[in-house]
Amino acid sequence: MRVGVICEGSTDFAVIEALALELMPADECVQLHPNFDRLRAGETSAGTGWQAVRKFLRNAGPALGLGVYDALIIQVDASIRFTGELANAKLRASRDGEPELLPLCEHVRSWAEGGLPEGAVIALPREDLESWLLAAHTNLKHIETQADAAEELAVRRLIARTKSGAPDKDAKRYRALSVALTELAKEPRKRRQVAELDRFVDKLLSLARAIRRQKV
Repeated sequence: MRVGVICEGSTDFAVIEALALELMPADECVQLHPNFDRLRAGETSAGTGWQAVRKFLRNAGPALGLGVYDALIIQVDASIRFTGELANAKLRASRDGEPELLPLCEHVRSWAEGGLPEGAVIALPREDLESWLLAAHTNLKHIETQADAAEELAVRRLIARTKSGAPDKDAKRYRALSVALTELAKEPRKRRQVAELDRFVDKLLSLARAIRRQKV
């Protein structure tokens, strides 16, 4: 099972890859975006963050449905709905019985002109992906309400700090922290305490079952 991952940055990929390899289980995860070879070459079309994810999907959308990958995972942090041009009530509203983040999920899907292929899953960590790592390594309650989960990781010395004092978002360290996250993700009762992680894992497992049925 080959999985393509489109995400905000290298630390996000480290976490998403760990979950996909362990839970689906994927044979291979390919980082489609960010493309760091292009970043190092100084190409202006490359970049990181949610706006770069949007640009990638708008430009590459039609090619994503060519069947090169069994599944696609697109990740952006849900905190983006409070920032910049996305900071509007529409993306924070929900109809009765629907998850609060459904409008944002539909909005992210709309970035791909012509739509995303059937085997595409949207990951929307609330508010930031670091909240999932925090859930795996602490007993804090209401993890997804943390205003700055990366800072909390640094305070607890789960990640280092840069020379400027900011949390050091190092992909290798995030990959190591993801071992405990994959174990948490295998336990439905604990996983349900982190709603967006639970929703993402359920999507992964359902997609993996569908792919296996198709291959039989």
